[in-house]
Amino acid sequence: MGYYYKKIVPGRHFRIGFGRPRRFVLGLIIVNTVIFLLESFAPDTFIYLFGLVPPLITQKLYIWQFVTYMFLHGSFWHLFFNMFALYIFGTELETHWGAKKFLTYYFITGIGSGLCAYFFTDVPTIGASGAIYGLLLAYGMTFPNRLLLVFFVFPMKAKYFVIIFGIIELFLSIQGTSDGIAHIAHLGGMLFGLLYLWLHNRNKKHYYSKNSPIDADFTIIPPNDNKDVDEILDKILQYGIDSLTIDERRKLTKAGKFFAKYYDNDNRKRKR
Repeated sequence: MGYYYKKIVPGRHFRIGFGRPRRFVLGLIIVNTVIFLLESFAPDTFIYLFGLVPPLITQKLYIWQFVTYMFLHGSFWHLFFNMFALYIFGTELETHWGAKKFLTYYFITGIGSGLCAYFFTDVPTIGASGAIYGLLLAYGMTFPNRLLLVFFVFPMKAKYFVIIFGIIELFLSIQGTSDGIAHIAHLGGMLFGLLYLWLHNRNKKHYYSKNSPIDADFTIIPPNDNKDVDEILDKILQYGIDSLTIDERRKLTKAGKFFAKYYDNDNRKRKR
């Protein structure tokens, strides 16, 4: 898996994209790591109860396995690469989308991946890879021209990176390889991610018009909320106005009303 770097000055300077993980990305990494440590004491029992085992879901209705299988991993490296990808791609997506949409997308793609594994395989499946491939798809669609260092060496735009990995997973799924990797689950995560993003974009205009902060009745923002406003303005500079969540738009609108009233009163005092 690769990692991204951002262009600071066009054609000149670059910055490697390792930063502080967002709250829910960090939470998912911690939960996955703790469960992996617990799983090491009784791996067979954990896989039986919490891995995605199609016969148990069909015969005993272990439907919780569609969620819990995402938190189990077969080895340290399986865990490491999934969590590394979650950190790299998930941090920026959570920043861009907000926590609610990020978590919704993560679990929809993870569960969708599990459904594909359930319907098209009959062997146990574990790991967050389906959700990770969903994040990879979303990253490529949200930041198509962001450069990734594939295997830490070769620069490639995110949109091409996603297309190549999608084609590889499709080919391996059709071939039915016996390498122990759930390629159909990876592909399922990407397909469910694509469906979610398509539906979300289709309803985007209606969503924003219904929840628009412009028509709401706001109270004036107190001056000590300037820190939040500064972070929102920094986010706009880095990702653009469309990256703001509904709550952030409301805060910015409140701040605008506060400062508009403040400067209006200040101008009146000067005229007097």
